[in-house]
Amino acid sequence: MINLSKQQTSEDMSLVRLYLLLPLVLSAFERDKELASYTFRTPEPYMRMIDAAQRKVEADLKEVRKKFRELGIKVYEEHLTFTGLDAKYLVRGYHHNFSMLSSLIAAESQVLMEKYLGLDITQYIKTDLPEGMRQEI
Repeated sequence: MINLSKQQTSEDMSLVRLYLLLPLVLSAFERDKELASYTFRTPEPYMRMIDAAQRKVEADLKEVRKKFRELGIKVYEEHLTFTGLDAKYLVRGYHHNFSMLSSLIAAESQVLMEKYLGLDITQYIKTDLPEGMRQEI
């Protein structure tokens, strides 16, 4: 169902967050592949595992972009700074800002990397919130 509301929704904000974080996760996987290639004695299994994770990230990023088109969302400015990430985006014609500190980027990127590597991330999901307020990565 397409939301035609002028207000941004939590889904809109989650999509923007993923749109900004997933390329960082891809870069981290690429960096780790390079490190593994000359650090590990037998890098091939690790490289294949990271390749598989990267394909999952790329598929999800493609889905996020598709949802952007459906929902009328466009990120038009983003800056990675020493302190974090700042972005400006449109949601159905209305301008919004997004900011995330470097420490939060690192933490969320780690959880996303674990998810795409097939590790259990349930420890990161707050269970003390009402069902509708729980946010899974």
